[in-house]
Amino acid sequence: MAWPNGERSAGARGVLGLLAAALLVGVASWVPVAGRQVPGWERSLFRAGNDLPGFLYVPVWVVMQLGSGVAIPVAAGVALAFRCVRLAVGLAIAGEGASILASVFKSVVGRARPAALLPHVHVRGGVVAGNGYPSGHAAVAFALATSVALCVGSRWRWVPVVAAAVVGFARVYVGAHFPLDVVGGAALGAVCGAIVALVLRRGHSVAG
Repeated sequence: MAWPNGERSAGARGVLGLLAAALLVGVASWVPVAGRQVPGWERSLFRAGNDLPGFLYVPVWVVMQLGSGVAIPVAAGVALAFRCVRLAVGLAIAGEGASILASVFKSVVGRARPAALLPHVHVRGGVVAGNGYPSGHAAVAFALATSVALCVGSRWRWVPVVAAAVVGFARVYVGAHFPLDVVGGAALGAVCGAIVALVLRRGHSVAG
């Protein structure tokens, strides 16, 4: 199985639409944090997620690993196990690309993490070093989710997207990111997933 075709997979127009939407969302999330500030509404949203009970940490931590670096080779390996070679390549490239670009943007934007900007932050699982915008976990999770969602039937596309959204929530809950960090990371991941999908589809059609 090289790449799903026909009604099962999203068409090129749908992928281009997703790419355009993700770019717009990414820019919209960047503007409020350009001055390295925390808007009042974002502070309230962060508190709402970060102040949730501590007993949620274990299940949240498990889901959060879907946005870790280890998730990239694991996802690609699962795709290979099902003989989805092009999907495996797409997952690897989109995931690694999102991770690298997230690190680059962290340096460019320079927005600190919640514990450095707000008092009384619940930091669960240890203090995370470095800047916060955009969230690398969200970027990786949404890059993988986008890659999968674009090549499965519309009936199941919500599954990887919801899983990636939970990863984003988890990063707020553990005190590692503000909501806009997560939105920016999600947009970046979706952009990477959409671009890689377009390139692989183009290559597949040319080869065919």
